[in-house]
Amino acid sequence: MTWQVLSEVIMKKKNIGHLMLSSWFCLVLSVVSCSMNNTAVSDDVCHNERSSTTSLFSGIVIGGFVENAEMTGIDGLSEVDIITGATKKMYNAGIHSEVNINGHKVETGLDYLGFEQSVVYEMPSYFVYGKREIRFHQIRLPLTYNLHFFKNSQNDPKLILKAGLSAGYTFSKSITDSNVLPDYSFKNFDYGLIVGISTYPIQYKQNYRIGLYLDLYRGSRIYEDIYHEAEGMGGNCFMKFGVTMQPLGLKF
Repeated sequence: MTWQVLSEVIMKKKNIGHLMLSSWFCLVLSVVSCSMNNTAVSDDVCHNERSSTTSLFSGIVIGGFVENAEMTGIDGLSEVDIITGATKKMYNAGIHSEVNINGHKVETGLDYLGFEQSVVYEMPSYFVYGKREIRFHQIRLPLTYNLHFFKNSQNDPKLILKAGLSAGYTFSKSITDSNVLPDYSFKNFDYGLIVGISTYPIQYKQNYRIGLYLDLYRGSRIYEDIYHEAEGMGGNCFMKFGVTMQPLGLKF
């Protein structure tokens, strides 16, 4: 393989993440456009189901990048070398719109998530020791396919299962080091799979519904140093849960 061909292959691999994000954003914009067009989907066509529903979310998020606590892919280790990590509970909030497209429920929106974690390196074999404290804030765009279960007399589901993709952008971060630590890189963009569940046990007439939600995400690498190069290490990962409300007259 010539150097010219090799360089072309490398450039294609570097651009594949940007191509995936661009395609994903186009899908999100298409769904948002459909939800804003009230004539695109009628309630009669969808068997008296709502053409679109807006949901508000507020709760706790736990997560951050995956630390290499198992010391995977590190050569020359001794029994005294360890990497440990800890995360703190932070706040998350969001607004989503679910669109009914010929009976298929597709949801997208905008989320805010905050993350705070620390990674402790105690690796005397490598003369590395100290703590790295990371705090970052993201906005995320989810795109999920939803399944409805246990509908009430108004044809609103009491249980919603969802699965799809989520892309995030880190718009603010603060990273501080103490003692002797390895160099690192931190990517502002990540994308990956998200699954979730929402339940709405409380409904007040035709005005609003209140319930709980839980979402799990595992995505691409955002953090890397020489001890976090193994597959899956440094990838963004979180769980968020809290209270959700659907103002049934609100359109987003």
